[in-house]
Amino acid sequence: MSAELDPRTIARQIFSRTLAAIDVEAIMRARLRLSGSTLLIDADEYDLTDTRQIIVIGLGKASVPMARAIERLFGARITGGVIASNALTGALPARLKFFCGGHPEPNEASLAAAELALAMLRNADGPNTLVLFLISGGGSSLFEKPIDDRITLADLQAINRALVGCGAVINEMNIVRRRLSAVKGGRLAEAAPRARQISLYISDVNSNDLASVASGPTLPCTDARDAFRQILARYDLLAQFPPHVAALISSGALPEAQPPDADLRHQRAHHLLLDNRGALAEARRVAEEECGFAVEIAGDLVEGEVEDMARAHLERLLNLRARHTGSRICLLSGGEVICPVRGRGQGGRNQEFALRVAINLDQRHIENVVVLSAGTDGIDGNSPAAGAIADDLTVRRARKLGLSPARYLENSDSFSFFNALGDALFTGPTGNNVRDLRIILG
Repeated sequence: MSAELDPRTIARQIFSRTLAAIDVEAIMRARLRLSGSTLLIDADEYDLTDTRQIIVIGLGKASVPMARAIERLFGARITGGVIASNALTGALPARLKFFCGGHPEPNEASLAAAELALAMLRNADGPNTLVLFLISGGGSSLFEKPIDDRITLADLQAINRALVGCGAVINEMNIVRRRLSAVKGGRLAEAAPRARQISLYISDVNSNDLASVASGPTLPCTDARDAFRQILARYDLLAQFPPHVAALISSGALPEAQPPDADLRHQRAHHLLLDNRGALAEARRVAEEECGFAVEIAGDLVEGEVEDMARAHLERLLNLRARHTGSRICLLSGGEVICPVRGRGQGGRNQEFALRVAINLDQRHIENVVVLSAGTDGIDGNSPAAGAIADDLTVRRARKLGLSPARYLENSDSFSFFNALGDALFTGPTGNNVRDLRIILG
């Protein structure tokens, strides 16, 4: 990559090359192999000699390329399965039933996918069945069934809006989702308790927290007994839920998840194939080896309130500058900032983060800084953009066009702001989902 390119172009290229390096289908092909009747996943071996049927259940934004890799591996040995995604990248697997689920809110297809998957699992339950679960971020809404039939699709959508807008972090949201779902918190796996099960993950959550990917459909629920009600109280969620759902919760009528049979746990395996750490490692490689930057990964700047995170990143960048005088600096971080919805505009946490950094740059007269923040899934909030790019001139350019950054923030309309400047970042759905990537050059 040429050192003569302007920093905005370099930031875009670091992002695009990182996405190319973490291609889900390529990673699946590299990590999984079939040798005769033995399935190899990295160093682990699974003897499939007695396997009579293979069921594939995929849910999440990366499930289509994951399923393509599995279909290429097993071919006609796959006896059936379900894929629930909204990221239509490339050809759909021919042997699996596809459902275009809803995100960030479930839709009718989300419910239909879960119903069919549960039926398939129950019918195929037995020691000669292998179930391959392909689990990735977004699965919480793309694949869903309420724990009680009195909870409707409209109720689920209202609950989701309340969770997304209340300021809760993802782990808190998932505790609530698990409690209200018939497929989360291990309940999906319990539909076929005697079958051999292998769960493969593309993770969009914090490191080593697989139970939060798609709210843990194949991992037993380990939430503290009172965690659900503590979160409800902390964010006053019962007042925001549909009244009859709040009444069901308050009555104590909803069933709790049961631990799986201890004698059957040995039949279940879990493999993490890719997460945000992998994306950050690739971004670091590109920035260092191809661009010549001095790079630091801010591994502690993962989750936090969006304004606090914007300031913290700038402070970290200035410290990095002071330690590397005369060098080109790149600060990387990943995760998800907390960005409560305040208005009816279009935007998302990445674009709001970039806008708040731009405002801080202008207020503090910090020069020669470029920030790119984007989702690796290609979707930021309720906007068509993956994120945005900004710099120390963004606010001045906006004022010349009569755009008020503060007003766009008030209406949660960061997409309209950046789109007017030509700085919204569009990738389309990527077929991946390993959280957000933030790239700051200075």
